[in-house]
Amino acid sequence: MTDNEETLSKRKRKYVTSFSNMSQEDAEKILGFRFARFYCSQKPLDQFITKKAPQSWKKEIFQQLVHCLDSEGYPEASILPLNQAVVTDYVGTILRIMVAYCNRTMKHSSIQLTREKQIISNDEQIGEDIEFVVIHNLTENDVRYVIVVEAKRDSLGNGLTQLLLAMKSTFDINNDQKLVYGFVTTAIDWQLITFDGQRWNLYNRSTILFGSMKKQEDLWLNNFTQILDIIYYILSSLESSSENNN
Repeated sequence: MTDNEETLSKRKRKYVTSFSNMSQEDAEKILGFRFARFYCSQKPLDQFITKKAPQSWKKEIFQQLVHCLDSEGYPEASILPLNQAVVTDYVGTILRIMVAYCNRTMKHSSIQLTREKQIISNDEQIGEDIEFVVIHNLTENDVRYVIVVEAKRDSLGNGLTQLLLAMKSTFDINNDQKLVYGFVTTAIDWQLITFDGQRWNLYNRSTILFGSMKKQEDLWLNNFTQILDIIYYILSSLESSSENNN
C-alpha cells in the first residue's frame, strides 16, 4: 500500500459509536470507575505545577485574549448569541501560542497542534473527531498523543465523558505507558485530567478569563495563569525528536 493509499484508508476508518453518544453507564464500564466518585476525588492544582511559563509568553497570550474579547465578546454561555466556534477560537489561541513558543525554545518543531483529530479506540468500537490534540512527532513515522482538549460552550461536565474516553483511547494507541493529559474547558474555566494506564487524576478547575481582565493585566498575570504553567510543564518536558532518535 502506498503512503497516499494508507493515509486515505486511515481517513475512512469507521467506528460503531461516538464518544459523545456513549451513555454514562456504558462509559463507566469502559473506564472502570463511577463518575460520582471521580468528581469527589479532585486534587489541588498547585501540586501539579513545578515550573512556570515565561512571563513574556503569558503577556503575549494576554494580548491575544484581549483581542478575542474585543472582537468576539466574552465567551459566557448565558450571554447570547454564543456559538461553539467562539469558544474554540479562545482555546485555539492559547494552545497555538504555547505550542509555537515551546517549539522555538526547544529549537525543534516536533510538537504539533491538530484540530478535529479523529481518535478511534483500538477495537474500533468508539471514536470521534476531537477538537484539539497536541501530538509529539517522535520520528517521521511515529507519533504519540500528549494532550487531548475538549471544549464546551456551556459547562465542563458536558465534555467529561468525551474527554475521558478519548484519553483512554489515546493511551491505548500510544502503547508506551506514558502519562496522557486532558483538559475539558469552556474557554473561561479549564480542568486537568491525567491518566497513566492505571490511575485517573482529576484536578480542581482553574479560571483563565474574566470579563474585566483587559484593564487588569497584573491581576491576570499573577492569579489566572495556572493553566499556562501546566501546559508549559507538559510541553517543555517532552524530549526533542533528535534526542529520541539517539
